[in-house]
Amino acid sequence: MIPASLLLENSLNWFFFRSDDTGKIVYCNELFESYIDHIQPNTVGDLIKLEKDKDKVDSAMEKAKAISPFPVRVQCRILQNTGAYRWSTWEISYGDNLHHWIGVQLFDVVSIAAHEYEEQARLLEKIAWHHSHKIRRPLSNILGVLGLMEKSTGPAVEELVPMLSTAAKELDEEIKNIVNLTSRPKDS
Repeated sequence: MIPASLLLENSLNWFFFRSDDTGKIVYCNELFESYIDHIQPNTVGDLIKLEKDKDKVDSAMEKAKAISPFPVRVQCRILQNTGAYRWSTWEISYGDNLHHWIGVQLFDVVSIAAHEYEEQARLLEKIAWHHSHKIRRPLSNILGVLGLMEKSTGPAVEELVPMLSTAAKELDEEIKNIVNLTSRPKDS
């Protein structure tokens, strides 16, 4: 039986490298080395240039370490020698105090479109969660206070106004959070 590491080290299709806990690349297969020759990276940070992708990769590395020996999948963009970025999919696992990276480059437009669709779907799920959990509560409070105000008069109404103000401020804050979530500038 051929060891998996031998197959990865000599693969014609799969990029393979190892990095330490600081992100320093300590080993890579020939395919990966030839592919990133124009970048000459010493660390994962040299390889992943876009901040949005760096955050995803850092998170994936932490998760891989936490759930070792099981892998974590992450998709990120890598700078090409043409100056453009191309999506790559990586499985990162952790063992022997190293992160083990196995990756493949996404070539076709359908894969890229599918990845972007998945990103949008995750964003929509976050927005739906915000609507159902964060927006509805202060809105329900406002509606409840307004219902009490309709039935009350005099000093009782004055006691309800601060409650209404607090709920309205919470609702305004959550709407701002959703706007911030959906209007973050995209990395190119």
